[in-house]
Formats: sequence, C-alpha cells, structure tokens
Amino acid sequence: MQKRFGIAVVGLGSIGKTHVKVLKELEKETELVKLVAVVDQVKGIAEKIGSDYGITYYTTIDDALRNPDVDLITIATPSYLHAPQAILAMEYGKHVIVEKPMATTLAGAKEMISRAERNGVKLGVIFQERYAPDIRRLKNEILKELGRIYLVESELKWYRDMKGYYKRDEIARSWRGMWNTEGGGVMTNQGIHTIDLMIWLNGDVEEVSGFVDNLTHEEIEVEDTAVAIIRYKNGALGTISQTVSMKPTTHQYRKIRIHGNNGFVEILDDKLSTVTIEDKVEESKVSIEHKKETITQPGNLHKELFRDFLRALSQDKDFPISGKEGMKSLEVIKAVYLSSVNKQVMKLPLDFRIVV
Repeated sequence: MQKRFGIAVVGLGSIGKTHVKVLKELEKETELVKLVAVVDQVKGIAEKIGSDYGITYYTTIDDALRNPDVDLITIATPSYLHAPQAILAMEYGKHVIVEKPMATTLAGAKEMISRAERNGVKLGVIFQERYAPDIRRLKNEILKELGRIYLVESELKWYRDMKGYYKRDEIARSWRGMWNTEGGGVMTNQGIHTIDLMIWLNGDVEEVSGFVDNLTHEEIEVEDTAVAIIRYKNGALGTISQTVSMKPTTHQYRKIRIHGNNGFVEILDDKLSTVTIEDKVEESKVSIEHKKETITQPGNLHKELFRDFLRALSQDKDFPISGKEGMKSLEVIKAVYLSSVNKQVMKLPLDFRIVV
C-alpha cells in the first residue's frame, strides 16, 4: 500500500489556510497525503483550525518537527522566517515545500539548497502559476510554434494599501514593508511569480539592469514600483514593469507577452488572451476584465502543485520547482536591486554573499 506522507502546515494566514484546505481535499482524492498538524504562533488561530479539521495543533514549529508522523512541512509564514524554518525542518529530516520568496537573501536560499542535499530530503518552492492550464499549454505546445523568441515583456499593475495590507494587523505590521523582514517590495512579494514565469518560459537570465523606488507608499521602506531590462542567455531581451500603486484599484492586471519570429502570444493574468502565429489568429475565450482584488488565492493551482510534489516524493523523483529552480527568480530580483543602487548592469550569477 502507498505510504501516506504526514504533513504539517506552518503559518496559518490566508495562504496557510489555503494550504490546509487543498491538502485536506488531496487527502480525500489520493493515497499520498495525510494532514497531521497545523502550526501558528497565535494559539487561538492554531486551535480553531486544528479543531475545525480534527487534527493536532501547535504554537511552535519545534513541536511539530518532533512529531514522528510528520514527514513534510509546508511553510507559509512571513518571508524572513522561510529560510531558518526550512533549514530547521531539514535538520529534523523533514521534506520542505515553501512559499515564495524561498528566502529573503541569496545566502539563505543557497543554504536551504545545501541542507536539502546534505540531509537527503526534498526542497520545493511554491510557484503555483506554473500549473495554470493555459500557461502549461503555452509552455508545452505553443512556444515551439513561435520560432526564435526575441522579446518577452511583462507588466504587473496591482494595488496594496496601507490600512488593509501593510498595516492590517499586528502580524502584518511586524514584517511587511521592511527590507529586513520582507526582503523587498513589489518584485519580491507580488511580482516574483511573473519573473519566475519569464524564466521558466524562455530560459535563464544573463544580465540585468533596472530601477526600483518607493513612490506612493511613504510609510514603508521597500519598493512599490520597479522597471527592469533583462538579457536572456539565449540572446532574447525582456522587460519588467511592476507596481502596487495601481489606480483605480478596479483595473488591476498582469500581462506577459512573448514575441517570436513567427508570431506572438499574450497571457492576461493566467489565461491565454492572444495567440497569433503567422496569419493564424486564435480567438480568445478570455473575458478581458480587470481585477478588483489580487490577494485571494483560490487554491486550485496550489492543489496541483502539491499533488506533483507528493508524486515526486512517492516515486523518489526530482520535483520540477526545486530549491535551485526556485532561486532563479530571487537572483534576478536581487540583481535589479543591486543595479538600481549601483547604477550599473549586473551580470549573473551574483556573489551570493552580497546581502541585499
């Protein structure tokens, strides 16, 4: 009989609650998983979710890691805790899958990768948008029809407010909007998914130039607006434009356009909105509507990612979004920050000992 991997979810904010929900669904759908425990430093939150789902709850990650029934932890805590919690879990011999960004520094990300290898456990990073059906179709079918890719453009125009997001409650005020705890702003927190897709769809990046600034959020330290130009190793160019200052807030969107010598495609949010190859135009079935809200995660893509990670564990195969893969977008973002400060083009790979 297939072993069920015991899982503990660490961090029960909005994303952590999504983890709990989809893992309970997977528990009913597959023989691969059993949700064993939840962890949150706020006892009332941990106790309620533990009671709702009939599972053990803890207020410290240490207690969960001492539970022999826990084989794997998912980490959905504030960004600055990702690396230390993942490293601790791997020292206990647990597999780890962690929300983005995997760490707030390249040194932390490198150490996570090293500890996974040293302890013989799997490390995965949550970039669930790779599992969107249209994006998968683009990756697996359409890209080859575009011919030689020469330009990849991306825009992320979202909104985050002070009262409802950065200063929403005590936990948010303790880490959001600060370099030391969030590791960056729009690029690190919101835009990293887009940058991960740009890399996944067209390959590794060779050099980066960019500017970041805080232009509309005076009460936080990190950038709310960023622009960058990248050169891929395959010679293609790319552009990045990101902000969390979009007004009106009812017109939020994310776009990625990929241009090849045979045509171009456009992704709106996570749907194919345009496919034009030579003289063939695919009619879009996407209703072109701007979003009013870009925080809530429905969970369906998380479920497919977790399913894939559990399958990799059960078959002892590599998970596609490993620590090394998950670090690529983080390195590009750090290169943009360094370029903005130093006013120069940054070549990759960066010296991971540089703390930014």
